[in-house]
Amino acid sequence: MTRYHQDTSSRLCFLLGAREAIQLMMSVKEAPSKLFFNLNYSAGSPEETRIKSRVLKSLQKQGYDITEENDFSKVYSLKIRDRKQEFEEANEDENSELLNKFVLDDVKSKSLPQVILRRQASIDASMGASIKSGDISVIPALTSGDDVLLMDKHYNIVAHGVANLSSEEIKRSPGRTAIRTIESRYDVPIFENDKIYTDGMISVSTLPRLLGVEVLDFDDSPANIMVISQDNGEIAAHLLQKSSEGSKIYLFIKNENHKTKLENTFSRLNIPLDKVEFISRQLDRYAKSRPRVKFTHVYLELPSTESGKRPNPYFDIEEKSIISNARTQFSSIRSIALIGQNNTQIAYVTHSIDPTENEEVIVQAFRQGTFIPGSINESLKNKYPHGINALPEIPTVTQAGTIDLEKLKHEMTYKVCWLGIDPRLHDSDAGFVAKLQLNLK
Repeated sequence: MTRYHQDTSSRLCFLLGAREAIQLMMSVKEAPSKLFFNLNYSAGSPEETRIKSRVLKSLQKQGYDITEENDFSKVYSLKIRDRKQEFEEANEDENSELLNKFVLDDVKSKSLPQVILRRQASIDASMGASIKSGDISVIPALTSGDDVLLMDKHYNIVAHGVANLSSEEIKRSPGRTAIRTIESRYDVPIFENDKIYTDGMISVSTLPRLLGVEVLDFDDSPANIMVISQDNGEIAAHLLQKSSEGSKIYLFIKNENHKTKLENTFSRLNIPLDKVEFISRQLDRYAKSRPRVKFTHVYLELPSTESGKRPNPYFDIEEKSIISNARTQFSSIRSIALIGQNNTQIAYVTHSIDPTENEEVIVQAFRQGTFIPGSINESLKNKYPHGINALPEIPTVTQAGTIDLEKLKHEMTYKVCWLGIDPRLHDSDAGFVAKLQLNLK
């Protein structure tokens, strides 16, 4: 447990139980072998068959086995190779002279400079990303062209690279590429978007996001869809294609740069911008303005601690940050009551394993009396089960110190509307998905 942040470890042990919390944290720490991606085409594209063939053929040439995911439309998965594990398996023979480049003891004799990276940068580097100057927390003496070891703060080797700048230049230039990664721990595929596509794109996604899209149901009437997500418009495009003719997407944007990325996505998929409206205000302010548009569907993926994302070498999260996220998430759900219509469907998505950001937020929303559990496909509930781990403020304990069993029994029924992604079962990033329905009296 000393390898994890004290606040997070003790909190999860209290909420989930020590054994369950430790098992879950250890499973999240390793990389998933499954990587999900979807092929997005423009509506009625004549290039669909050719694009699909070229994409899959390119990935097969790189040595990956591709599986079509039957639970989702146009979604595929492939297996990621773990180089460290491969080296360990090759070194099972005691007489083996093969050097494990990802074990510190094996590479100390090389005396390579050790670059310590910040949390997110170490995760990105392990998946093949190059490093910016501002992502380095400890810089040894370097000259341009030096071979370096890229490490997280626990001195786990996540990649090898070559320095593009000297150590002095790195300190003076926080925005430049400081180190080019040449061998990362996890062997990930190369997606050649620009070379393959003329009217589509590849979207690398996560299982919680895909399930969030899947739980929303559409009929023949036009839909007004509100999307708050941490991507560049792929989810919005998928929902628009899934809905009926005449539907419209409303997207909350962070800044002008984010807006430009969204517009590029819609342009590549030939989605006219008159079907899209951008909202720059925060959700609570937008809701208080009582806009005329009433939404029929809401996709809600707000910032969370992302403690369920892998590879995650450690959880460096303060308890106050988790609580702050939960308050924002609950406030956002409550705001939807002002801008939705009766029976509005809400998909709530997180990449967290902390109950405070997951089922506790949903239970609090139900207590307001404005929402009821939404209907989820039985096969999905069986495949992605999730129990109720904790309830906020221990609400079933009365002042006399007894448990209100009737209230507890009622709140246990809420679990019919949520799904849990467990890395031990699904070989994926962990997460949580819930479906709520607005019930205006």
